[in-house]
Amino acid sequence: MKKQTYFFIISFVLIATSIAFSFSSMALALILAILGILLMGFNVFERKEVSAEKIVLLAILTAVSSAGRILFASVPSVNPSSFIVIMSAMVFGPSFGFMTGALTTLVSNMLLGHGPWTLWQMLLWGFMGFVAGIIKKPLQEHLWFRLGYGFIWGFLFGWGMNLYYVLSGYITETGFKAFLIASSASLIFDVFHAVTNLLLILLLGNRFIKIFERTAIKYGLKDITVKKNKT
Repeated sequence: MKKQTYFFIISFVLIATSIAFSFSSMALALILAILGILLMGFNVFERKEVSAEKIVLLAILTAVSSAGRILFASVPSVNPSSFIVIMSAMVFGPSFGFMTGALTTLVSNMLLGHGPWTLWQMLLWGFMGFVAGIIKKPLQEHLWFRLGYGFIWGFLFGWGMNLYYVLSGYITETGFKAFLIASSASLIFDVFHAVTNLLLILLLGNRFIKIFERTAIKYGLKDITVKKNKT
């Protein structure tokens, strides 16, 4: 892994651990930790040499992802946002994937509604893209790996939001029991999210990869093009 990747992971652990032990309120500690992680992600992106073309591309993908989420807002957990975040990270790298995921939440919630949950959604979608960028080689080369990644993240995203609801006191129960209650209540929505990711990757994944690859070549971003899929 690159030095930047190690820095991100180490900072993630240090920020979360130090803040969690510095405050008596676990909910506040986690919110502050997430804020720190998000700010670090934006900082990583800003410190890199980023061309105007890449900024425009980020804005376009964020707009498309946000529009897709808003369009399907009436169908809970069924939207193309996770798919676009994963595809963008596969082609353009972890920091680009992180920014696409975080900004998708920030922009779409301007219409859907902001709140404390926005930070958690930004972190989860951002981390989804960041990890996809780190492991982009197997994702690029193996269809089954892409399908599994998208499917699993449908549940991980839901579990992450369930943790927020538990810590925020939306559920009268406490501890792991509360998490299980929240997860059982959201199971159908998590399944919708996972299956949506799987179907979009299966049906449109290769097409989007080719489109993004042509875009990379067109705007002189050849170092981030993907290899031909093996499966």
